[in-house]
Amino acid sequence: MTFRPLVPVVATALVAFVAACGATPGTGSASPTSTSSPSASAVAQPSISPSTAPASAYLDDRSNAAALISSYYDAISKRQYLRAYSYWETSDSLPPYATFAQGFANTTDVQVELGTVGGSAGAGQLYWSVPAAVFSTTTAGAQSFVGCYTAHLARPELQAAPPFKPLSIQAGQLSAVATAAVARAALSTACGTANATPLPWGTSAGGIDAANYLDDRSAGEAVIRSYYNAVNRKEYTRAYAYWESGASQLPAFTPFQAGYANTKSVTLLTKPGTIGAGAGQTYYSVPAVITASNTDGTTTTFAGCYTLHLGSPNAQATPPFQPVAIQSARITQAASGSNTSDLLNSACS
Repeated sequence: MTFRPLVPVVATALVAFVAACGATPGTGSASPTSTSSPSASAVAQPSISPSTAPASAYLDDRSNAAALISSYYDAISKRQYLRAYSYWETSDSLPPYATFAQGFANTTDVQVELGTVGGSAGAGQLYWSVPAAVFSTTTAGAQSFVGCYTAHLARPELQAAPPFKPLSIQAGQLSAVATAAVARAALSTACGTANATPLPWGTSAGGIDAANYLDDRSAGEAVIRSYYNAVNRKEYTRAYAYWESGASQLPAFTPFQAGYANTKSVTLLTKPGTIGAGAGQTYYSVPAVITASNTDGTTTTFAGCYTLHLGSPNAQATPPFQPVAIQSARITQAASGSNTSDLLNSACS
């Protein structure tokens, strides 16, 4: 492997985001493709603290359809409307971002419960149907809805050039119901027969080997695991997307992909590392030990530290949303026989 450093009166049918607030219906999504990188120059000396468990604090996970819808409502509940907007596919029916965000002006809380997810595949495309019961609290009182989302992913291995298009919400329809109990009872039929066939795809609890699909940006460590999962699956356009646009160490896509031409698979040791925060920016320092199995039968071990960046999701006000992404890496080849635990513990020293 050549290391490249490198080297997410109520009408009877409402679209998902409308359910929480009673705004004008609309469908679609915003492209999550980055066009610029938030500047790090505002942070002179960030404070350092241990990483917290990301799932409990911030969920930005597109590993599977259920995680996608959960992330969408996590964003809404945190009033991170630009992030919520980014989980939708581009569509002519998607309202402008300002209209989308204004639809939640009277929303104080929203929760979602999901039913059994089903799916279908064809012509290089994957689709999932996700039954959802949505419970919102607004300034006008509590509301309950039930309905179905369609999530879509063009097969990652067939996406041959940037920008990568991740799993996104393609459509959603929710109906108001009288009580939360009625919403829950209707989950089993909310998608009709569309979710009758399971389509297993990805789990946040899975490993990074090629049998799993991991596309999680909930924290720095999750991004690094997702990055190497993409490498193992030879989904290099997805791997490339985990880097910030314009990162100084990021080569053009063609040489980036070529750097993995002789890589058969990789294993990864990592841990949460540290978080530095200041001036509306969050920086993750994530230690990593990567062992590459090469096509010629040899193995090579690399060790070092990744720096990842997230501009405050609550402060990001203009599409596209910029998720957690790799900003830089300090990675070197380790000596043969090195102790991997020692390498990991000293990687970000």
